[in-house]
Amino acid sequence: MKNILQKAVLISISIFTVISFTSISMKVIAAEMKNSVKRINNTVATGNSESEIPLIKLSPGYGVNISFIPTGEIVEKVWLDNPAIASLNVDGCLSGLGKECESGNGATVLHLRQIKPLHFKQLPSSNSSLLTVVARGEDKRRVYLFQVAIVDTKPNFHTIEITPTQEEFNTNRFPNITHIKNLQLISRGLEVAKQQRLITEDSRLMKRVENFLISVKAGEHINDAASINGISLQLVNHLIKLGNTQAESYETIK
Repeated sequence: MKNILQKAVLISISIFTVISFTSISMKVIAAEMKNSVKRINNTVATGNSESEIPLIKLSPGYGVNISFIPTGEIVEKVWLDNPAIASLNVDGCLSGLGKECESGNGATVLHLRQIKPLHFKQLPSSNSSLLTVVARGEDKRRVYLFQVAIVDTKPNFHTIEITPTQEEFNTNRFPNITHIKNLQLISRGLEVAKQQRLITEDSRLMKRVENFLISVKAGEHINDAASINGISLQLVNHLIKLGNTQAESYETIK
């Protein structure tokens, strides 16, 4: 009986030690990565400046996000030239992957993660790769370029935000989004989108839009509310257009 109690105590201490160590490790990682967002202007990321294309270093155990939410662009195509060094995931739908993309549910964030190097007979061995991203904005498409490399050091950032030029930023900002008319148009547009089956009640996008509306009603600026809730300005504009169309139809009937 004494031996059984001793074993039970040892097991309890071991479990407590593991949990404590895990908790401390998570806090250390969180502290290391706090405020680690790198912002890159879209002219740099598209190669239209004198600066070199952005370098993304993938460290063991740390992923890196590439966010196009600030530009309001939707990612259409992605090419990772050397798939032997990294895995790639997205937060929405990419065309050409065997399924139809729900309107407004396009990808806006890419996630890259280092993997144990794979060996492909057809590919030369390399610790780096070119990442090409094709994204569509309100009025045009852009091709973004990134150099991806695997390293053994700790990362300096966890997210790269692609930002618009100052001219585009000023054009996209809404002067007074808290105005009740704009909120009504977005809400109407959401109803139209549901009626036309452009968005479904149980989708992740629906939840994000609902949370976006709550943020805006609470006084959050549209750009900040969209960024926080993971939706693009392109989607907001589309909902406003749908809401405007319904309002015009109502006026015509009257």
